[in-house]
Amino acid sequence: MKLKVTQVYELILFVFLACVIVGCDQVGDAASGAGRATTSLANKILGEKSPEQDEGAPEEQTNRQTSSGVIGESKPESAEESVDEESSEAETAITEVRTGEFDLVFEMSYQSCASCGIWFDSAELVIEHSEGRFTAQQSGSLLIKEAPYHQGRFNANISSIPSSSTIESATLYMHLNRHEGISNDDFTSTISVYGKIDGSMSYIREITARDDIKGQGYSKANPVVPIDFTDYARRI
Repeated sequence: MKLKVTQVYELILFVFLACVIVGCDQVGDAASGAGRATTSLANKILGEKSPEQDEGAPEEQTNRQTSSGVIGESKPESAEESVDEESSEAETAITEVRTGEFDLVFEMSYQSCASCGIWFDSAELVIEHSEGRFTAQQSGSLLIKEAPYHQGRFNANISSIPSSSTIESATLYMHLNRHEGISNDDFTSTISVYGKIDGSMSYIREITARDDIKGQGYSKANPVVPIDFTDYARRI
């Protein structure tokens, strides 16, 4: 360290002597350059930064701030995945809920003769599903005629069937009156069945005297007629 300081003093003395001998005007430029060199050397000795180094520092800091800002605005992939997972869980949480109303209306759509009504004393609903069996019974309210007008109805609440189960079959076993259930020679009468879906009545199916009653082996000794309503039960 002492050697470097001595060199600085010797350089200053050399410039002074040159100015005395030759003239300060001629050695001005040299002195100026020497002065800058001296200052630079002194800064190096003392460990200080040069003005040129200080001018570059703000630009480098600005670049770092801009880079930091961009990174800060970017959304990490983990955050995006987290949002997607939450949306997926919310959708999975929504499950099917049964309305529970198995509500049917029976209307005679074709009556083969003036007195050819169809009279059911009672009905039993049997629903087989993946988690067990549901049954419901009803008596009366099933005399069906076009004129004079008689409308038949059947209603059962099936909300006790777990919403997670699968409906395998739904059969309405309709018991005809043994004496006046249906005329022996009636093969052409038809019944239109409507069911409540989402709060309004919709056409469900047709019951025919030929295929669904007589065709299922109906007789005075066997008055039970099985009518399939699987599709309707699945829709409610």
